[in-house]
Amino acid sequence: MPTSVHKTSPVAASSVAPGEVMLEVSGVIAGYGGFDILHGVDVEVRRGEIVCVVGPNGSGKSTVFKAIYGLINARQGKVVFEGQDVTAMGPQELLRAGMAMVPQLSTIFPSLNVYENLELGMYLVRDKARVKARIDEMFDLFPRLAERRAQYAGTLSGGERRALEIARSLMLDPRMILMDEPSVGLSPILTKAMFQQLRELRDEAGITFLLIEQNARSALELADRGYVIQRGLVSHTGTGEALLGDDEVRRAFLGG
Repeated sequence: MPTSVHKTSPVAASSVAPGEVMLEVSGVIAGYGGFDILHGVDVEVRRGEIVCVVGPNGSGKSTVFKAIYGLINARQGKVVFEGQDVTAMGPQELLRAGMAMVPQLSTIFPSLNVYENLELGMYLVRDKARVKARIDEMFDLFPRLAERRAQYAGTLSGGERRALEIARSLMLDPRMILMDEPSVGLSPILTKAMFQQLRELRDEAGITFLLIEQNARSALELADRGYVIQRGLVSHTGTGEALLGDDEVRRAFLGG
């Protein structure tokens, strides 16, 4: 096993990319209805990174995101975002704090056009001029959406709908975006294009990303670092490249 891949231990500060710690998940125990799915998960994301969480179905990947984003309560442990304890915060509070989330299931409104869907990304803001200016910025970032500004969202392609969801998550200018299974429903070509867009948003707009992704190989190829979750615990962590080269990870999740 490559020495740069670590098992069952948190990532040391010296092993991650340059930049301050932005999100720190420490010893989180959480689940549903009194049944724990996570048994003490530690995840760290530094500013400017793309970090992915991968693992088999039922391993607890999505539960990690729900615990971070206040969709379920952590029974034990702590979530710290930019130095602030946000363990007890709900989604709206986290959005105001600078953390957005793009869920696995589509949240666009098919009977509204592209422009109207983007407006809903700033529903907390009453200044119409500010909203319009931000939408114009999104159209600069996503020219394909600009071409379809008046088109009903329900008629967009799968890749365009995912781009619309990402653009809408950016409307309140978050510093970090959590994405749950962003490649679901996309072809390999569209998945590659979407991941390239995430890389460009990181490089050009300074967005930090934490992804949960079933497509482990593509996610690790994209990510600066990754975490492998098994049975509610982190079993491996390291750079995306190191995890791709790890024999045990490759046999278990990458098809040999």
